[in-house]
Amino acid sequence: MDLGFTDTLKTYDKINQRCVAHPMAVTGHPAWGDPVNHPWTSGAPALVYSTEAILWATFLSQHASEIPPTEKIKVAALVINNDFGKIYDASFKAAVAGTPNLKDRVEYKTDTLEPSAPTITDQMTTLAAGKPDMFIAMTAGTSCTQAVTEAAQNGMHESTKWLFQPATCAGTAFVKKEKVGGDGSAANQWWIMNPGQKDLTDKAFADDVYVKWAREQVQAQGANPDTSSLFSAGIILGWSFVQFLDIGGQLPGGLTRTNFTLAQRAIDMTNPMYLPGVKFHTNGNKDSFFVEAGGWQQWDTPSQTWILRSPIADLDGKSSNCAWQTSSSTCG
Repeated sequence: MDLGFTDTLKTYDKINQRCVAHPMAVTGHPAWGDPVNHPWTSGAPALVYSTEAILWATFLSQHASEIPPTEKIKVAALVINNDFGKIYDASFKAAVAGTPNLKDRVEYKTDTLEPSAPTITDQMTTLAAGKPDMFIAMTAGTSCTQAVTEAAQNGMHESTKWLFQPATCAGTAFVKKEKVGGDGSAANQWWIMNPGQKDLTDKAFADDVYVKWAREQVQAQGANPDTSSLFSAGIILGWSFVQFLDIGGQLPGGLTRTNFTLAQRAIDMTNPMYLPGVKFHTNGNKDSFFVEAGGWQQWDTPSQTWILRSPIADLDGKSSNCAWQTSSSTCG
């Protein structure tokens, strides 16, 4: 299992040439949805970046009437300068261009962030000066929290109608008051498209039977499940691997690398670490993405939890496979 797009891209050609199982790369890049050319590689159980970007445009389309029709809808984005950020950026632009009530109204401006940059103050100040109606953090890691604190300091938190975190920063760890400082109000009412994952650190799931069990497993290893939302990702991956091993072992010939991979390509189950309505499903060469669903959530500072503001959107089978072209950084 690889972590991140760059590391996975460096290895997946050779791994597939050797017919070695390469399951669940921990990245939402669409390139891992290439069952024809890279049948041994699969991606993380999460929305791919391109699908998430389309959903941002869908959200904006549904709320466009809240901006006076004579005015442009101003959208600003902080884009991390790598293939991950470029996919977010290009997919969002394409979605806007293809949406009738947006294509002639949206004024889209971006600023880039180098992955190694320690701060984002300059970029956020520039974007805030444009007084956007919508801001999207097309980034990951520490810069997600920095976007929250910078928006509170430069006025965007008060003036921008819709502020978005990326699904790469789902969970409470990036927005809780211990991270953003003070009383935590800097993060209040930020939006996110959450792919339906339950978070071990979120009090909203305190009574969930499976979450209780998962927290106990983490504690049994001497760790505190409240310290990181990444424990949730670990439980999701662990549960998934157990299913693949179990199903693969029941196929003719027993547990082989081929049967393990076949189990991934034909999974159809309910994953207990996801909200009701989220399918855990693939379909051979037709659909190679485990999870294609999610719901709009807003952060509520007083309760320190994400509040679901919409029904779960089920996009199962609708994310296109992607034969990644390195030369153009696009799907073929």
